[in-house]
Amino acid sequence: MLELLELVEQVADTDATVLIVGETGTGKELIANALHQKSNRWGKPFVPVNCAALPEHLLESELFGHVRGAYTGAVEDKPGWFECADQGTIFLDEINDMPLPLQLRLLRILQSNCYSRVGSRQIRHCNVRVVAAANRDIRQLVAAGHFREELYFRLNLIELHIPPLRERKSDIPMLASYFLHLFGKKHQKQQLHLSRAAKKLLLAHDYSGNVRELENIVHGAILLAKEHVIQPCHLPVHVHRHQVCNNGKWLPFQMAKKRNIEQFETDYLCNCLRASHGNITQAAQMAGLHVSNFHHKMKQHHINAATFKA
Repeated sequence: MLELLELVEQVADTDATVLIVGETGTGKELIANALHQKSNRWGKPFVPVNCAALPEHLLESELFGHVRGAYTGAVEDKPGWFECADQGTIFLDEINDMPLPLQLRLLRILQSNCYSRVGSRQIRHCNVRVVAAANRDIRQLVAAGHFREELYFRLNLIELHIPPLRERKSDIPMLASYFLHLFGKKHQKQQLHLSRAAKKLLLAHDYSGNVRELENIVHGAILLAKEHVIQPCHLPVHVHRHQVCNNGKWLPFQMAKKRNIEQFETDYLCNCLRASHGNITQAAQMAGLHVSNFHHKMKQHHINAATFKA
């Protein structure tokens, strides 16, 4: 990931078109926004557009604008996203799903910096940097005749590849901390952090939904947590799946049993401390354990009673 960020630094302060390639949810828009913020266009508009979200006739109007009477329902002139992004950056996400006729119009803009609104012959000039993203291999689409080769070469002046989160597990703690700060601030919950057990679960998860899935997991955990520490019990059930299954392989009975016992003990101790508002003596009584044994298990599972105090 550091190599990717170094590339972003290198190419940001140019007007070169950039193609960002990666699975859905890997954070392509974050990288596109970083390119914009680090360029000489920062402070100008950054306009994200999902090319797969609208049918062809609506996407054309949204991209290039239209004039009154251009089609049924066009009751007034309307600027398009290219016009709104003037002097800034337009981010064309899921460019691989753009219909072929619109690909030709986009190619003309990249060649001449000119376009016209739908229903108008008036030529308009634009000064916009184009950053595109694809969640599929565009070369295969070109070979199949579903994507214009000329447009691919225009967009692919610089290609940035974002690996899926499962291939960069070392980024998970940093990303989780970022989301803890982001959503903690939003929900007035400051100084949030992950317990060691929760971090272990997050590191073991496969993330088919990539960074977006991690973002949702952390956001949900913040909403459930009443203390400053995110515990395993705040994480969704599917994150605990590796207790019996790891990377799609079924764990041996004894290993799965050990993991589940560890998870049960962590959750149980946390629940006792939560109910006693961090009073260890009271929590030990609730658990039917001697205080020294309760202390030992807290240390074993890296649990801090102070995080449960009212």
